[in-house]
Order: sequence, then structure tokens, then C-alpha cells
Amino acid sequence: MKLISAGVVAAGLVLLSGPLQASAKETPPKVIRLAGQGNAGGTPYGSAVIGVVRAQELLEKEFKAEGVTIEWQFPRGTGPAINEAIANGQVDFANYGGLPNIVGRGAGLPTKVVASYGSAPTYVLVGNASPIRTLADLKGKKVTVGRGTILELSLETVLTQAGLSQKDIQLFDLKAADQVTAITSGDVDAVVGGSNLLALPARGVGKIIYSTKGKVDPANTFGSFVVTEAFARKYPETTQRVVNAYVQGAHFASQEANRDALIKIWELTGTPSKAIVDDYAGDPLADRLSPLLDDFYVANVRRGIAFAEQQKLIRRKIDVAKWVDASYLNRAIATHGYQNVWVRRDAAGSPAANSGDGGANGKPQQ
Repeated sequence: MKLISAGVVAAGLVLLSGPLQASAKETPPKVIRLAGQGNAGGTPYGSAVIGVVRAQELLEKEFKAEGVTIEWQFPRGTGPAINEAIANGQVDFANYGGLPNIVGRGAGLPTKVVASYGSAPTYVLVGNASPIRTLADLKGKKVTVGRGTILELSLETVLTQAGLSQKDIQLFDLKAADQVTAITSGDVDAVVGGSNLLALPARGVGKIIYSTKGKVDPANTFGSFVVTEAFARKYPETTQRVVNAYVQGAHFASQEANRDALIKIWELTGTPSKAIVDDYAGDPLADRLSPLLDDFYVANVRRGIAFAEQQKLIRRKIDVAKWVDASYLNRAIATHGYQNVWVRRDAAGSPAANSGDGGANGKPQQ
């Protein structure tokens, strides 16, 4: 049964003439603090939608008249480091991977999911002289991935597709930069990662033996844009304005005419342009960068929760319907008139029958 939140009704009442403006009743905070997953280059910029919001200074422009400072951080510890920042009260909004989202919520972090950050392919890279040719060949081998990141969930899904599990491999927890050193030295046999791996073969470091590129695949990475419950409760209109800006960034990132501009933005992370081009080649931008909290997103979240429970990463039950709040996203889509930009997908990843509605479901399916 689908639950329709009050946000869906409210979405129809939002004026479509421009971004939601703060009323006299709410003064935004002096500082809004955001975090995004870090990168191997250690630069203060992000990839995907959050990278556009950061580089185009969409939030800085939105709150300029009120003198609000926008603070950004992109920790190299990615998702686990962002969870720590949220726990320490250092972040109001965060953009990071689905598994650490789940681990954080399961540990009691008071967050609210307000948008998806889209999805991206997963890649498996092995050493140049490695005899590994297929996923099945990973059995008994040394494999590295960032534990606690979304890529650990991708690894589990990839292994399952090959009839394996984590018990069949030797798993090493390394950060992205250390993974390159380990595969180069031969200390590990394979790396499971994202587009950053695509730059390595050109440098003579390894070869890609598997990817989910071009597929709507559960092994793809996914994640969320979240707000702390305390911030959303104290600043509801400011929260809406931040989500409006995020959706503006998602719209820009979803336009094929902006592909070259996007590559220049994402290069700010230190990722070589060729790796970015190769990663997105042939993939519709609107599919990769959809902010929709549709049934496919929810199915991925539920799969992530099941994995986290099985691995004893969480012990607290997560009520997805209470955690995932599409009302801000619905209003943002209606405000900007973006109802037909993104295709809503069903739980299996196929376009939903009424996909033209912008995916403005109030709450996820139970």
C-alpha cells in the first residue's frame, strides 16, 4: 500500500513562479553546514549533483541577501566520516552513500532523507598480471573496498551475483588512495570502486574486469541527501529552500546540453576528465542523476538495511516510511516545474506506469 504524505497535497499549493522564499516568521541560521563524500584528490569539491550545487554556488546565491554563510566539507573518510560529523553536531545537511546513511540511522543518528543523489556504476579492477578474468575468480583472493561505504554493499551484491559471499574472499578495508598503492604493489588482487578506478589503466595500473555500467543494476552505488531532524524542525522553510537549490542542481546535471560543463565541474574533485567521460559515456544524465525517492530507491534502501542487519552493522530497526520524507522534494519539483524531467522506476528498476509524474510519491511503499 502506498502512503501519501501531506507533502503531496502541499505541493499543489506551492506557487510555481520561483523558489520558495522565507517568510517573516523564519530567520535562517547565520551558517548552513553541508558535507559531501570526499575524493581521492582531497579537494573541497564534489561529484554528481552535490558537485554542481557546490561549484555553481547555488546555496550561496539563494541566501546571499540574508548574509548566510555556507560551509562545505568533503572528508576523505567519506560516509563513515560524515556520520561522525553528524553525530558531533557539525553538519546540517549531508550527501553520501546509501550504506553509511543506513548505518548512521541504525546507530540513532537523527536524519531525514530528502532526496536521492542518483546512482553510479561499480567497477572491479585487478592487477596487470592478474589471472582474474571473472567475478567467480575472486574466490580466495585479496579484495579491497572502503568498509562502511556504499561500495561495500555493491561488493556484496556483485559477489552474490557470482554465487559468492564475503566469506569467500579476503577483504581489506582501505581508503581510495591506499587502494591504488595496494593494487600497484600487488598487496591486494582486486579493488572494488567507482569512476576513480577508470583513470588507473591509462597510468598502467591494473585493468577493469567487470562493471555495472549501462545497467539499472542493484550493484550500482546509490545514496541520499539528508538533513538533520533538529535543523528541519527548527528551520522548515530554510530546509525547503536548500532542497529547492539541490533540485535545481539536479536539473542542470540532467540536461545533455550541459555534459561538457559538468565534466569541468567534476574535474574539480581531481578526477581526470577522461575517467569522467568514460564513466558517463552512453548513459543518459537524467537516469544517473535523478533525485527521485521512487520505488527503486526504496528497494535499494531496504536491501541495504537487510545487509546491514545481516552483517550486524546495525541493531536498531529502521522505519523507512518515517525516515524517507519526499515532501520537500515534491514541493521543489512542483515549484520549478520539473515534473517530467526524471523517470520514476518501480522496485525492479523498470520505468513505472505513471513515470511522467516526476516521481512525486509522498512516502515510500510499505
